[in-house]
Parts: sequence; C-alpha cells; structure tokens
Amino acid sequence: MNKDFLDKRVVITFLFGMFITLFSSHINAESSSDNKEVEFAVFSMNSDIPALSKSKARMIYKGKTKKINGSLKIILVDLPVNSIHREEFYSMLLGKSISQMNGYWASLSFSGKGKAPEELNSDDIKSIIEWLNNNPNGIAYAPIESVPENANILITILQGE
Repeated sequence: MNKDFLDKRVVITFLFGMFITLFSSHINAESSSDNKEVEFAVFSMNSDIPALSKSKARMIYKGKTKKINGSLKIILVDLPVNSIHREEFYSMLLGKSISQMNGYWASLSFSGKGKAPEELNSDDIKSIIEWLNNNPNGIAYAPIESVPENANILITILQGE
C-alpha cells in the first residue's frame, strides 16, 4: 500500500473515532441524570478463569493485557454505548467517562496496540450470558444483582472503592 493511502486511512479512522466519542458523550450526558449508583460484577461463565485483583481488572479494561496467569487469553465484551451501566462501570473501575474510554480505545487501535471490546446490542443480562456462552474465555460486567448464581464472579466493583 502506498503511504498516502495509509495516512488518509489513519486520519479518517481518527475522525470517525472522535465523532463517536463526541456523539456518545452527548447521549450519556442526557441519560446520566436519571441513573442511580450500582455495584458491578466482572464475571465469566467459565469456572477456570481465576479471580481478578482490582489492578488486574483495570489492566484488562485498559487493554494493557489480554491474558490471565500469563497463558489464558481472555475476550472482553462491552455494553452498548448508550447503556447507563457502561458509563457507571468505567467511572467506578477506571475513573473515566465513556468519551474518554472511546478516545483511549481509538488511540490503541490507531497505534495497533489493541482494539476495543466487542460491543453488544443490548445490556440485557440474557444477551450478555448468550455472548459468554458463545465465548468460553469471555469476560463481561453487569450490575451485581442481575448476574446469575452459576456465573464465576471474578471481582466486584463497589461504589466508592
């Protein structure tokens, strides 16, 4: 490929990422006024995935690592961009807004160092469980009260921690 084509592709990708970031922050600003604070569980349906420390969970959700225990490759799933729970989760775990996380993931993607988690179409727990059942090494998050009893809870993210 020629260099001009790659430069244009990077610029277009960057502009698209910025558009998504601005659009999502507008949506979240409108929806966040109604939300109440929730505690979250990071979980899997795979009982072989070990518990996570808060620092390991942060590394995973920042794309700094894709493996647990050095060998078990995990896959992340994210709630839809318009989900109230997505904003709360990233704020509680990383102290970041959705627009900050979108910019962060766009930066990792542009540099080739990572890609954003797959995004679900719904934040319904049934959709999350279905995705996890189809991705044995998948990790998801949800409000703790909606996580099924048979899930492997890797860490809970409590308000104010």
